[in-house]
Amino acid sequence: MSPDVNDAQKALLARLRELVVITPTSGAVNAAKRPLHITRFGQAVERRAEDGTALVAYVRAKVHAPAKDGYDALIDAGRSDLTVEALVADREAAWASEFTDEDREAAEARLGSMLEADKTRKNAAEAEAVAYDQRIVAMASKRRAAEGKPALTPKQEAQMLARMAATRANAGKDADESE
Repeated sequence: MSPDVNDAQKALLARLRELVVITPTSGAVNAAKRPLHITRFGQAVERRAEDGTALVAYVRAKVHAPAKDGYDALIDAGRSDLTVEALVADREAAWASEFTDEDREAAEARLGSMLEADKTRKNAAEAEAVAYDQRIVAMASKRRAAEGKPALTPKQEAQMLARMAATRANAGKDADESE
């Protein structure tokens, strides 16, 4: 390690290298739905490994530039902790002294807006799934009536909807655990 890299920059470099290693196993996927590898990012970090000032400038530029697809993939996977923005926003990190309040505010703003957009997207998907479940329950009740059986009671409908929601929730957990 060059004398051009102070302790804070060394800590930042170490964490950036960890991100490169951890990301493919994080559950984040690329457009082809394969594990996300941040190879170009890793190469850019390594090109600056001996120049702490250049490394910090690179990270700072990432925070202030438009987000890339990999960023969205990490947010979608629930791994905002693996973003450069999370590193810059961390006021307690060993590298915090390398970034300004303006850098942290930009990082926090992007994280906040992306997390809010992700939450909105997930809520919309859940609402769509619930509406679909309600249509299925209505069809089942209608089918029963067509067969001469009593329609589902409100309690039966609620139980059926609850089972469907639980199945959906468990499918999401199983997917998370397999990643």
